[in-house]
Amino acid sequence: SERVVLYSRLLAEKLKLSDEDKKILIYSAYMHDIGKINISKEILTKRMPLTEDEWETLKKHPEDGIEIIKPVKSLEYTIPIILHHHEKYNGTGYPEGLKGEEIPYLARVLCVVDSFDAMTSNRPYNIRRSYEQGVEELRKFKEIQFDPNIAEKFIEVINENKSKFDNLF
Repeated sequence: SERVVLYSRLLAEKLKLSDEDKKILIYSAYMHDIGKINISKEILTKRMPLTEDEWETLKKHPEDGIEIIKPVKSLEYTIPIILHHHEKYNGTGYPEGLKGEEIPYLARVLCVVDSFDAMTSNRPYNIRRSYEQGVEELRKFKEIQFDPNIAEKFIEVINENKSKFDNLF
């Protein structure tokens, strides 16, 4: 989550978010996958494609995450971002199938950042892509998975900071 937080900080600056929205985005970036704590290690580290049941279990992590943080009053403003960070711009995401502007803005921001991090990180189910390949994916899936304006701003962030990223991770 540290990379997701770093990317979120840089994108927040590029998008000229208010101080309050920056804070909400950063806290959401730290907490966005907390619901995965309820998912078995076998599913999280599986190298083969997930079964339909395993995929349905994994897709519940945003809802599980908000159940975990609901009692923490100081994090209640992160709930819509955590809940909707896997919605897709074209309406085919989860958990509610929200589309375009129906998706909370900061959830659309986190979707771009989290997806890029997933693409460019080593994961059991994924071969790490280069930054350039990650940028290509962002462009390819604008208006499908990603808000096109946010994706373009994040591409600018990546291009402006690539040398920093190579040295950090």
